[in-house]
Amino acid sequence: MTEDEPGHQQGDEAPSGAVTVTPEEFAEADVEAPIRDGNSVDCRNLGSLYETASKQHAQSGDEGAARVFGLLAQVTRMHFKPDDGTEPYGPMMVLADGTRSMIPSDLRGDQSAVFAAIAPGLQNPGLRARISDVAWLNDRKLYAMAQLAIDAYSDAVQAVLEARSEFFPNNPSASSRGGADMLCRACRIAKTTGWKDPEGTRLKALVSDVTQDAFDRKDHRGFLNAAEIALRFRIDEPTAVARNAETLAATGGPDAFTSRELWELAARAHQQSGDDAERDRCLVSAAERLVALAEGDGGRGIVAASHLMHAIEALRRIPNTDVRRRELEPRLREAQVSIRDQMGTISRPVDLTELHKDARESVEGLSLPHAFAVFARLAASRTPDELRDEAQRQAGENLFSSLIPMLMVDDEGKVISKSPAFVGDAETDDLALRHSIARNEGLLRQLVASGLIDPARRLIQLEHPLEQRDFIPLVAMSPFVPADREGLFSLAFTRFFGGDFISALHILVPQLENSLRYILKRAGHEPSSIRSDMTQENRTLSVMLKKDRDSLEGVFGTAIVYEIENLFDFPGGPALRHQLAHGLVSGAACYGTDAIYACWFMFRLCCLHVFEHWDRLAEWMEGNQGWERSSAAGPPSDVAEAADNDSGPS
Repeated sequence: MTEDEPGHQQGDEAPSGAVTVTPEEFAEADVEAPIRDGNSVDCRNLGSLYETASKQHAQSGDEGAARVFGLLAQVTRMHFKPDDGTEPYGPMMVLADGTRSMIPSDLRGDQSAVFAAIAPGLQNPGLRARISDVAWLNDRKLYAMAQLAIDAYSDAVQAVLEARSEFFPNNPSASSRGGADMLCRACRIAKTTGWKDPEGTRLKALVSDVTQDAFDRKDHRGFLNAAEIALRFRIDEPTAVARNAETLAATGGPDAFTSRELWELAARAHQQSGDDAERDRCLVSAAERLVALAEGDGGRGIVAASHLMHAIEALRRIPNTDVRRRELEPRLREAQVSIRDQMGTISRPVDLTELHKDARESVEGLSLPHAFAVFARLAASRTPDELRDEAQRQAGENLFSSLIPMLMVDDEGKVISKSPAFVGDAETDDLALRHSIARNEGLLRQLVASGLIDPARRLIQLEHPLEQRDFIPLVAMSPFVPADREGLFSLAFTRFFGGDFISALHILVPQLENSLRYILKRAGHEPSSIRSDMTQENRTLSVMLKKDRDSLEGVFGTAIVYEIENLFDFPGGPALRHQLAHGLVSGAACYGTDAIYACWFMFRLCCLHVFEHWDRLAEWMEGNQGWERSSAAGPPSDVAEAADNDSGPS
């Protein structure tokens, strides 16, 4: 699609310069000519035919027909979301710059009125359903369009059921996903308009017929598609749905995943009929299918562990299943033990030679104060908007991988975090996006820690053999470091530059929380809570990131606060604050890139609010024979006061 094609627009604004295609133009172009020889009632297929026809007429110079078919290509290729009762159509494409393809509201007004005029005369029921549905969505007063849409959807599914039409080639089933989507949308319109006759009665009968047809053919997936609609809109008796679902689930035909879904469908049907005991029985059967899946994988490894974990989670919601859960828990632990044996390493060689060279050259030959200043500025935090844009772009470019949920496991194979797939739900997709950001940040930390931080650290240590007293002036000047913690910070930085990352990490990370509270107090905010007994409790990092976020962003800026959250608190990232507090970080992990980056990041936070005064501070220190003497003499009062009062972002 190009920006000149119909329906391509920026954000939520109407297409600039949009021109209404009139009924006369539709008639003159013979609106159904491109699809007349086909047998499909599926708009996705129709959209491809209209797009081809539009290009052909444009090449031949017939601009009128090209415009008519181009508009119909856009309308038929909108993203169909029948489960969404509010916005059943979305853009098929959203680009990084905010431009998107057509949605129904782009056609509101004259074009929808034209659609209402031409819809009754359209022969293809799939096209008729789409055009009348769009007209009704844009003007809910057009009740006749709602009736027409319900009947057209029913006509399309009926034609496939009777083998007169198809959705896509080799897709003859009325209970396929295409048929289920049409029935679902028709039912939503009917529910909104009150299931008026005659179209309401006909639709209910059709849903029942499609469901029964799938059951008779032992089409397990088709039955799930149709029976779900029959149950959701209370069309068939729930006891009948449950009975048929159990019958199909008990046969040898369905795979374990489908069998599980059939048992869960039966459970929902029993719940709808008010039979809790039968519901629980079916839910237990569904959970046992997960156990069977784990056994099918040999009971070992991450896949088996995932199935067993989900089975135990399902059983926890069912009364009187504690005995079975206790039986499964040792099997889960056994499966988890073998995860590490199955885990492989996916690596890509990256040449860090140039990064190493740049890092060393950036600090080589500098005085210690200026080397520290450069070291603290080796990398910068990226804004949340930049990170989200990058993650959204990657999700669009790697559609398949974005649809696969991911698990994070610890050294023992226990699942510690779940990254959901992108499913179209705003809340779920926001969490999936957050996990994607965390993964991207992890990859970037590897490059920064290995390519910049560590080479620069080594050279500074080589040129300026560092002792604890060398850091005292810096931490004394930093508003990030409380006076009674100067010794801790200076010791930690000494160990960090000396390569003792175990000591540095275990000293620095626990101090983050206290330093954030300290700097908030200096900025005039109180980061504590009053309990009901009138005692006060200091807020933890997680609580501060929620309740004091605006204040923190006022001090550090949004980018740094977001990185603090991603690095130290978010469960989908390293979560170093939690991991260290509970003794979950191994000795080897302390020498990993996340740990090295975290130590550097704490050094950067210490330097952050001194940068503005760094040149004067360094000049004074160097003029007084370096850092060693500065710890005894103290900084000039005007510089110390300026650094002490500087609480804005660098």
